[in-house]
Amino acid sequence: MIATLNVRESSFAPVAPDGEAPRKPIPVLTVAGRLDASTVNILERALMRALMQGTKAVIIDAGEITYISSSGLRVMLTARRQVRERGGDIILCALSPNVRDVMNMVGFTALFTVHESLDSARNAAARIK
Repeated sequence: MIATLNVRESSFAPVAPDGEAPRKPIPVLTVAGRLDASTVNILERALMRALMQGTKAVIIDAGEITYISSSGLRVMLTARRQVRERGGDIILCALSPNVRDVMNMVGFTALFTVHESLDSARNAAARIK
C-alpha cells in the first residue's frame, strides 16, 4: 500500500475592526490522507511556508486525515512551538474520529486549540493578534 497525503493550502483575511490596519491573511491547511513517516514531509513543507508568512495563527483542517503517526504528531508539535514563540497558535479543526482518539490518547487535545468546525477555527484565529 502506498501512503498518500494531500495538503491544500489556502488562507482567509480576517476583517479588521474600523480604524485598524488590514490583518494578515491566516493560512488554512486542509490535510487529507495518511500522515506518517513517508508523507510527513508534505505537511512539514506546507507548515514552514505558512510560518514564513509571519502569521500568528495557522489552521489545520484535519477532517480528512485517515491515519496519523508519531511523525505527524511531531511535525505539528514543532510548528506549534515555533508559532507560540511569536505569541500565536496552531488551531486544529474537524478532527476525524481516528485522529481525535490518537490525539486524546497522547494528550495533544490538551496542548492544541481544537475546534469542531472550520468556521469556528477561523473565528478563533481572527481573534489572535
